[in-house]
Parts: sequence; structure tokens; C-alpha cells
Amino acid sequence: MLYTYLIVTIVSTTLAFRLPAPFDIRIDYYKVDTTEDLVIHTPRPKFSWKLPVSSRRDIQQIAYQIQMKWHGNQWDSGQVVFNQSVRVLAWNEKDLQSLTHYQLRLRLWTTESNRSTFWTDWICFRTSIFNLHEYITKKNDDVQWIGSTEIYMNELRKEFNVTSESPIRTAVVLMSGLGYSELYFNGDKIDPSRKLDPGWTTYEKRSLFVSFDLTSKVKIGKNAVGVKLGNGWYSEEQYLLSTHSPPRLFFILHIVFENAQEMHIFSDQTWRGRQGSILHDSIYNGEMIDARYDRPDWSAVDFHDRLSLWLTPEIMPPPINTTSKGQYTFQDMPPIRVGDDALHFETDTSSIHMDGIQGALLYNGGVLRPISVSTPVSGVHIFDLGQNMVGWCRIRFHGSRGISVQVRHAEILTQPVISTGKSSEQLYVENLRSATQTDTYILRGDPNGELYEPRFTVHGFRYVSVFGSPNPLAINDIECSVVHSETTLIGYFSSSNIVINQIQHNIQWGQLNNLMSIPTDCPQRDERKGWLGDAALSIDEALYNFDLMKFYLNFLNLIVDIQHADGSIPDTVPFTSGSYPSDPNWGTALPTIVWQLYRHYHDRDVLQNYYKTIRAYIESVRAGYNQTGLIKLDYHYGDWVPPPPQSMTNVHLISSYAFLHDVFLLINISQILGMDEDAKIYSDLYQQLAEEFHHVFYTSAAGYYADGMQAAQILALALPNVVPIDIREHVIQYLVKDIHDQGKHLTTGIISTAQLFRVLSDNGHHDLSLELISTITYPSYGYMFNNPYENATTLWELWDAPFEGAGMNSRNHIMFGSVGSWFYSHLVGIDYQSDLIIIRPRMVSERKKYLLDRVACQLSTLHGLVHISYTRNENDTFANSILLRITIPSNARSKLIFEPLFPHARCIMLTEGDRVIWHDALDAIVDKDQTVFYDSNEQLLTVQTTSGHYEYQAFWI
Repeated sequence: MLYTYLIVTIVSTTLAFRLPAPFDIRIDYYKVDTTEDLVIHTPRPKFSWKLPVSSRRDIQQIAYQIQMKWHGNQWDSGQVVFNQSVRVLAWNEKDLQSLTHYQLRLRLWTTESNRSTFWTDWICFRTSIFNLHEYITKKNDDVQWIGSTEIYMNELRKEFNVTSESPIRTAVVLMSGLGYSELYFNGDKIDPSRKLDPGWTTYEKRSLFVSFDLTSKVKIGKNAVGVKLGNGWYSEEQYLLSTHSPPRLFFILHIVFENAQEMHIFSDQTWRGRQGSILHDSIYNGEMIDARYDRPDWSAVDFHDRLSLWLTPEIMPPPINTTSKGQYTFQDMPPIRVGDDALHFETDTSSIHMDGIQGALLYNGGVLRPISVSTPVSGVHIFDLGQNMVGWCRIRFHGSRGISVQVRHAEILTQPVISTGKSSEQLYVENLRSATQTDTYILRGDPNGELYEPRFTVHGFRYVSVFGSPNPLAINDIECSVVHSETTLIGYFSSSNIVINQIQHNIQWGQLNNLMSIPTDCPQRDERKGWLGDAALSIDEALYNFDLMKFYLNFLNLIVDIQHADGSIPDTVPFTSGSYPSDPNWGTALPTIVWQLYRHYHDRDVLQNYYKTIRAYIESVRAGYNQTGLIKLDYHYGDWVPPPPQSMTNVHLISSYAFLHDVFLLINISQILGMDEDAKIYSDLYQQLAEEFHHVFYTSAAGYYADGMQAAQILALALPNVVPIDIREHVIQYLVKDIHDQGKHLTTGIISTAQLFRVLSDNGHHDLSLELISTITYPSYGYMFNNPYENATTLWELWDAPFEGAGMNSRNHIMFGSVGSWFYSHLVGIDYQSDLIIIRPRMVSERKKYLLDRVACQLSTLHGLVHISYTRNENDTFANSILLRITIPSNARSKLIFEPLFPHARCIMLTEGDRVIWHDALDAIVDKDQTVFYDSNEQLLTVQTTSGHYEYQAFWI
């Protein structure tokens, strides 16, 4: 009796324990703890949160409670019995109000305790103007776009007086400075790490507005506001097909007082402007700064400038074209940032060890310092950052007034001369083409020294050349800041294979380097465009590594902006290069990005919102198909850049692959949305296309597709139900033989490389896929950093970069980064289905496990951090066994699948912790936390688990 009483007491005490508050709160996908000024652009946002981390298993949410308050109002949801913690539409009252500051807090009830968790702290957020275009249009009589056609007016300022006796409730800025802008108020820069704002768009169709909260900055009495402008992509210098310029500003400061009265400050001709110390700025060609024209207090109250001519700005025409339905919209995505504010982390960095990696860690605070400096020519300092990066440098100079210094940026140094084997160690700039990537700084002569840092340009580089410095420069005189769209690292992957680890490093850096408000192809030469092919190929990898939902939703809107009435879209967005309509493997970005966002975030609204545009796009490709059939389907690029001397496979097959791929996606989307009629229509179409693809491109006599190239076989095999069952194994073996005949090398371009590894792994040749990815001889990923010429820290554009000319030869391209998704989906084996986390690592055979005998992965999902690691190393476990550890976050479930460790292997036992949970002599075992099933036909062992930490060991004979 006493024993029973003690047990009940202990259990009751445990259940009564109050848990920590939920964490990682998100409102409309924005992380509240990393978003300093959180602006929500929907009247009915959805909320997500993560349950407190627990050491116990099978922890589920029972209920939640949300409280909100705003301007004397309050709302309480009460206890809502609901087990979902992702994308919860918790606000069941009337819609949120525009231009309103809110506070919110949250607590939960879980199965771990019969008491609620602690409340979160109060979370502050505010709303934008939901009908922004209408609001701005109505203000046309009061507020204008201002700038100058006479001078480069890149500094504008205005002083104003706040005279109300009522305290200020809110003060919010709504502005757009095209091409780029920075806001200053009462002498201070607002949000200093925010750069290159607003994002690049097709300006006639969509101009983005940003917002700043100045409630704590505006004061009763005198105030001063200043805006710096830059050319950005709005300038004709950036080789746009349509020209814009010069810079212009639209500005509204909306002040609301506690007595409900309002005051507005508009951009109009009461402002004054001048050309500041930035004499010229260009994305491609850098900045020219004359620091003698700096005016440190130019945005402060009572500023008087006796040395500069401040002019009345002109009224400028608006950027949008209203006749073509142009619109003003809020920039509803994280901005471009510099330094440690640009990248956040959800992985546990304390447990990450990547020995032997060439290049810089992502965990360096966003600032790189040189690893060496040389002076190959008198007066020239060349700094090596050790990592191909995107951003700019801060350099300290000491010198006389008027001295000019040039700072140039490049990815590599000149190649050694063949006859001598020696290099001049100068910057190699030919692959930049017409982009100079050069900043010029004229000193103001500060005796204490002066620090130069660019504002309205950005460079892709590893090496920095400084010419004309008035003082010798040491390594400590320069540091370079990483710049990209703000995001969070959510994926970490490492293994026992050092080649794979370096590729993963290069992919993550290359992806970050090409996040610049849109997904770009490269960050250094006179291009940096939104090529849709690159975006489609990298999206799956990008979403495994980084949190990018808002980033890609913005890009989807830009695609839809320039979709023609017939559904066609161009090769680049904004449209600056390529063709209209797009190559099918470039246009696939529209359905592919939508589908991958759904896969990774399980947000059905994304499918719904873009369904009509996807359908219209596919119908535009279908219209071309109706004229040509698959045999002559239109193309522009084919399987772009296979490794020389390999030729490209049948280009019409490549385009046909994209068409079938997209139709198949549309079938899946239609089924999810309940569009049964469309699902039937496109299922019939796909079946017709699949039969035609095989009939047109398969050569029966030879037993292969098209010309027998690897690409043709890979893409045919990647498409469902294209290769007939009776010949599928023959086609697979043909592909495998060709890879072996090539010395275990690929011959593929960007389209087929993206499918190569998963096709091999899914068709019984995982060993070969690992041999291919581990190769370090040409052509291979490993060759990029194992060659006598240069050691890549990002991905090359070309397999044979050192041997090609300068015309198209970037060292920082992301299109081949597609293999990164295979690291997660196959080597780790992780996939999502709502709250179900599927884990199925593909197993290399026992005799080749030296290729990969250890894997460790952390992946932050919307439910929490998933840990997966396994080892087959016999120092850690037994021969013919695998030791696998997983951690599943609370409120989630998992399905873990063990594959045979070698051909015809049979699992005989599975342990978890210190107990046997399955044995081949027993039937399936079910316990509280997990259920085990064994498929004797496929030799797959499946374990269904709840949340918690598990350590499994599977034994095979």
C-alpha cells in the first residue's frame, strides 16, 4: 500500500511540474526571435510554435492559449483543445487591422504535465497596410516620387516639427527608394545591417515598399529625416532590357497620437537633395566614393552645410505602369543583410565538427578575415579570404586628403604559366567580363584614420586587390562582410566521406552567395540574374539547408508578374536575358518551386494560390507540343554544360523530360486540392506523353534512349511509367555500364546530373552513386577542389573551369548544387509528410562501406530539431550491423526504415537501447513508443515511433 502511494505521489508531482514556455514562435512564417521589427502583411496570419524540448517520449500537445493586446484592446482565446502546432489559424475574431501594433503571448498544455507551460514573453509585431496599392494611389495628390534628372541626387533630407500635446502612439515609415535606399533619422541610420533595399523586381509591374517603426525615434519638437539612394537594378547601367533611371524616392511617415489624431510627412518638394560622397555606384562596377564630400550630421536636426548645394528635388514619374496592371506591394520577405544579422542558426553548432574542410565556416559571424596577404607588385596588396564569398570589405586607411585608392575583387588568381609553372599572383578578372567589381575611395585625410565600406554595390570574390594605399596594409587592416538575403541555417550534414563534406560546404556557401532578394545564378560577373533553370535545380537543396519560404514566395510573385496571357514565362525573372517563352527546363521553376515549398512546409495554401498559374504555364508548353510533338519540342539550352569533350544528348528529349515532369506534378497538385476533373485530364495526358516519349526516343535495336548518352537514360528512368517494366532493368544496366566505361565518371549536364544520383540509388546501384560522388578526378564534383590549379570553396559553373575561356566561367554557381538534396533525401534519408518524419537512409553494401560508414545530420523542422546519425564503423559497432540514433521532436511522429546492408541480407534482430524490440523468430512487436514490421520480400525493417530519443542497432546476416 505504501509502495502504491509513493508511486502515485511521484507521478502526480511529475505531472504537476510546470514546463518551459513554447519556443520558436512564428507568425506567417516569420521567426519572432530573429525578426527585430516584425511586420505582418496579412489580416489573418497563421501561427506556429515548438513544444518545450523534453527528454521523455511521446509528448503531444493537448491545447494552447493565445492572448493579444493592442491600443487598449485585448483578446483571449481561452484554452483551445487542439493538437496542431504548425500553421494554426488562432485568431478567430475579426481581421487584424492595418498599421496597428500588437502584442501576443502563448502557452500550451501537453501530455508531459497536467499544468500549462509558462507563458512566452510578450511578442511585439505590427501590421502593414494590407491594401497598399490602393492606399498609395489615393495619396497621389499629397505625396510624390522625388529625385533629379540634373544631378545624381542620392541624399535627400527634410526637417519637420511635431507640435501635438498628445504623446506619440505610433510612428511608421512606408518608403520605396529605387534602385536602393537607406533610411536615417535624427542623425542615426535605421536598421544598420539592412542593405540593398528594396528587392529587385520588374519595376513596371511591381515596386516594393519597405517599412520602419520610428515610434521610439520621433520626438515632440524638431525632427529630421534623411534617405540615401543608390542606382541598384533600377539603373540602365546593369544591362536591363528596359532602361530606368535616375534614382527616386517615395516616402510616408505616418504618426498617430494617443488622442487618435494623425500627422503625415510626405516626399514632396519641401525636401532638399544633393549628390553626396558617392559619386557613382553600380552593382557590377562598384562604387566611387569621395570622402571629402561626407557630411556626418547630414540627417540631424539643425544641420547647415556651407560647402554643398542642396537643391529642390524634381517630381519624378512613378516606376509602375498602371496600364499594364503595375502595383505597389509590401516587401513581404526578409531583407538583404550584412554580417551576423544575415544568417541565423537552428542547428546545434556546438556539436558540429568538420575537420579538413577548405574554406570558412558559416558560423563565423558573417565576417571573414584574410588568411594571407602578398605584394606581387609594388603598391599592390592582394588579400586571400580563403573562401569564395559575396559582400564587401571594410578597410582602414591612414593618409592625406585627396589620395585615391582602388579596391578590386576576383574569384581566383591568374593561372601559372605552363613553361615556368609560376603565376604572377595577380587577380584573374577575365571571367568577370565587363563587370569591373572595383571600388574607388578618395580619402578625406582624417588624422585618426578612416574606414571605407561600400553601400550600394556587392561583389563576388575570394581575393581582394588594394592599389594605391597611402600606408602599408597588414592582415588586420581588412575584414570582409558576408551579404545575402536574411535566412536561417536549418540543415547540417556531415559524414565520414571528406569529399562529400567538402561538396556540402561548397553547396551551402554557393547557395547563400546566390540569395540576393531573388535566387541568382552567380554573384560576380555582369550577370547575376534570376535564371529559372538554376532556381528550379537548386530549390530542393536550398530548402533542406535554409529557411526560405518567404524568399521563394516573393520570387513566385515575380514570375507570375510577367507571365503572358497564354501562360508562358521567360528564362529569367526579372526578364533581362534569355528568351520568351522559356526553355521547358527553365520554365519548370514555376511548378517545381511551388511543389517543393509544399513538400518542405506542407502548406496547402501555396498549391492553391499558384494552381491556376501553373496550369496556364503547362498549357502554354502543351500548345507548343501540339504543333511539334515530343520529337521536336522546343528548347533553348538542352542539358546545359556537359563535361568536355562529351556532347549533349538529344535536346528534344531534354525538353520532353521537363514537360512530362511538370504534367506529373500538376496531377499530384490536382489530387491534393481535390481537383478531380483536372487530375483525370492530366493523368490521361501524362499516359499519352509517357507512351510517346518511349516510342519517339527509345531505339529498340540498340536498347537505349536517344543516342545512348547517360543523360537520356537517366531522364527516362526518372520519369514515372515511361520506361516499360520489361526493359527497365536493361536500361538501368546500360546506364551502369556506360558509367563504368567512362571510368566511373559522369557525362551529364545540369538537368540530368540533378537526377543521376537518386536514379542510381533508387534502382539498386547506391554503391555506384557513392563512388561517383566520391570521385576526385575529372569530371566530378571532387575535381573542383582536387586539381593542381585551384581549390574550389563553392561550386563551379563548368566541370572543366581551369581549361575554359573567360566568357562563361563562374566559380560560384549553384546550378550543380542539386546533388545537395540527395545528401539529405538518400544519404540521411529524410523526408516529410506533415507531422510524419520519414527516415530511410540508403545503405551502401558492406564491402564498400568505406565509402560512407558514418553520417550525422541535424534538420530543423517546423516541429523542432531532428537528429539523425548512424555508424557502420566496426570501432563503434559490430560487423554486418548498423547503430542508428534519432531524435524526433515533440508533437511529431516518425517512420524509420532499415535497408539491407548487403545484397540478399536478412535482418535477424533489432535492439533499442538495452532491449530487443524485434527478432526474426518473433512476430511484430508493439510497445508504447514504437511498432516494428518486417517485409521479408523487400527485406525492409520498419519502425514507427513517437517523439523522443532512440538508439537502434540492427543486425543482418
